[in-house]
Amino acid sequence: MNKYSKVLLTSIATVTLSTTFLETPGLNLNPTQETIVSAKAKQATLIPGSYKVGSDLKPGRYTITSTDGSSGNISSTPKRTLHGDSINEILGSDPDMLQVPSVTATLSKGDKVKVDGLTSATFTPVKQRNKKNNTALTTGFWVVGKDIKKGKYTVTPAEGQSGNFIVTPKSTFGDTTNEVLGGDTDMSQVPKVNVKLHNGDKVEVSGMTQVNFSKR
Repeated sequence: MNKYSKVLLTSIATVTLSTTFLETPGLNLNPTQETIVSAKAKQATLIPGSYKVGSDLKPGRYTITSTDGSSGNISSTPKRTLHGDSINEILGSDPDMLQVPSVTATLSKGDKVKVDGLTSATFTPVKQRNKKNNTALTTGFWVVGKDIKKGKYTVTPAEGQSGNFIVTPKSTFGDTTNEVLGGDTDMSQVPKVNVKLHNGDKVEVSGMTQVNFSKR
């Protein structure tokens, strides 16, 4: 084999190796921050106190509940103020007292979490997200295309409840929604709101157990 043939074979081997690497199933060469954070979530139970994500609690996406059904406050202050999930909810079983049974949010490294008035709060990692969902979202922070299907909807609160419904568009030119859903017009509440959701938009449901979506 002459010198030219050896060089040619070496080049072919390099190309083949590179192609195999790129096509490896499940390999993400440029993972988003959310992908990395979600992979680290770990079940935890926290008693009242202040905590830092990354040292006291693994970063990730969680559904947070009261461990024993008691009521109290759960809050978080994101390190990245403009992009993180800022929780401020009363966990409990009495919606008339603005209590919600759970809240779902993504907690990133450096965020601060506070548990107040609860015996303890349970942080359960979210393992699956339903991008085909088009019916309802519970209390928490959600992403269109990951937790609900994009489209045009009429949004209403759970029966007899009121709370905040906020849509923050991914695009700078997208439409922002910020309404208090409910039946008390004297308190500036509206019974329903029409929205057009695009992939990447962020949806926040706060102060009520659920909002319902109907296609339009």
